[in-house]
Amino acid sequence: MKKIYLLMLLCAAAAYTLPAQTVVFSDNFDSYTVGAHLAQTNSAWTTWDNAPGTTQDGVISSAQAASAPNSLYITGSNDQVYPFGNYVNGHYSVSFNMYVPSTGNGGYFNVQHVLLTQWAFECYFDVTGSGTLSVGGSDYTFTYTPNAWFAIVFDVDLDGDEMSITLNNNVIHTWPFHYQAGSTNGTNQLAGINFYAGAPNNASGTYYIDDFTVTELAAAQVGEFVVSPNEDINVSAGSDGASTVITVSNPGGAAIDYRVMPTYLITTGDNTPTGADTLTYCGESYSSLGFTGGADWEIAAGFPYTQMANHLGRTLNAIIVHLGAGADEGVTNAKVRVYATDELNSGPGHMIYEQNFTPVAGWNIVELTYPVLIDGGDLWIGAYATQPADVYLFSFDALLYNQYSAWFKNGSAWRQLASLSSEYNTNWCIKGVVDGTPMTPWMSITNGEGTLYPMQNQNVTINYSTAGMALNESKNGVLEFFSSAYNNPVEVLNVTLTYTNVSVVERQINISVYPNPAVENLNITSDQIERVEIYNLNGQMIYTGTFSDSHVTIPTKDFAAGMYTVKVTTANQTTTHKVVIQ
Repeated sequence: MKKIYLLMLLCAAAAYTLPAQTVVFSDNFDSYTVGAHLAQTNSAWTTWDNAPGTTQDGVISSAQAASAPNSLYITGSNDQVYPFGNYVNGHYSVSFNMYVPSTGNGGYFNVQHVLLTQWAFECYFDVTGSGTLSVGGSDYTFTYTPNAWFAIVFDVDLDGDEMSITLNNNVIHTWPFHYQAGSTNGTNQLAGINFYAGAPNNASGTYYIDDFTVTELAAAQVGEFVVSPNEDINVSAGSDGASTVITVSNPGGAAIDYRVMPTYLITTGDNTPTGADTLTYCGESYSSLGFTGGADWEIAAGFPYTQMANHLGRTLNAIIVHLGAGADEGVTNAKVRVYATDELNSGPGHMIYEQNFTPVAGWNIVELTYPVLIDGGDLWIGAYATQPADVYLFSFDALLYNQYSAWFKNGSAWRQLASLSSEYNTNWCIKGVVDGTPMTPWMSITNGEGTLYPMQNQNVTINYSTAGMALNESKNGVLEFFSSAYNNPVEVLNVTLTYTNVSVVERQINISVYPNPAVENLNITSDQIERVEIYNLNGQMIYTGTFSDSHVTIPTKDFAAGMYTVKVTTANQTTTHKVVIQ
């Protein structure tokens, strides 16, 4: 049996003055009303659960101030977050003043690579004046003076993957920024800072923050995500089916990942027993994890839509979870849960089903009172419980994990179990039981996931099958486009497929737009081109031309470099194409 002490380690900050270039954000808290909640007053701030105005939201105080009259007071349940915006390149300085009264329990803050998911580093401030910076799996100690304001500055060079932190101009440590708090493997991304009412030894923290400033020392580039066309899709198809081409593009300055997932609008599922199948990554060796201090916590494993396509229209009838010996020692609020996917690579999304069960040591088989319909999208199954101190509750195996097999949550953010330590590159012992007669998916996707580099686009082809459909029958589904871009993480397109005698594909004529990227000229070929329109990414038409030809050449050397939408109208159809002009 094994246990893990799930404790946020904190880290000491330091001040290092750099020549400012562009102030991205600054807040000295002086324009707010004393007693007001910060995130409720200024939407640039938020809280861990995105709940402005609640107990997580810090308040404005005049009791202490580095620059009079006000500061931000963090205490009790406060859990303040400032999202930077998922910067992946550029050079930044983040500075603030901090005051830790000796009458409190210390202080804490962390910086995150992935918001609410992956910690870049953490800082503890003990009430005695000692501090600890936790990064790369190691701790670095420093000292500060309680009952006095001190300046913290951290310098983040994302282009050089370098980070340094100083306190009152004394450098505490320098390291590769992609390190995580607990390991040397992480994401070279600056996502957010979290001022939490924590302190060493799992105590509550009490402290003040003032003069928070984010300065851009070298311009940052961020990835962007554009789906075109981004309107609902209505397809008429004959017996040979049909297809739609959707262009995904990245007009930003940094690479992004994307993924396209189809789901189907099904009114009722089939759970007629046909021979149950089990969804799991779990092997047959069991160890268990627990919190030394007790906690509410949650585990989950996911099964991507590529696995679930064979189970479309069936139902999830049971969830089976293995619990350690401590499950008989005061565990309460035990539940099994089912979730959807909301974001790219962020673990389970919103909960769609929950059911209580009485926990026992070993395998717990929970038959669902209301079986969950499988709609063809990702399926996440999980379990939740309140665990007493020193109980080893949820079991894992000895097999290597994958990106879906072991997520956990203690608080509001999902994290992969392997992010704690390489010791936990493993899978939760949890299973889903599905049964019923499957339906045949009528959408398939080509180029449905990948990486888009700056100024790059990719055609995603959605193929439709009318097999088994009656004449004039319609079916409905949804395409969800997920991306790692901060500005547009999700696009949703509704899809309607109608079976007709002659498909749209049979009436369409091929249209070619090349080269892509274009430098001097853009060529368009098709039968009987009647009109060409070119739009920039702001939707402004920058070119229009009327023709009666099968080949058109448009000079592009005077166009600004970037991504454009080319709309081509022929005698038979209108199509849109994404083109990069260099």
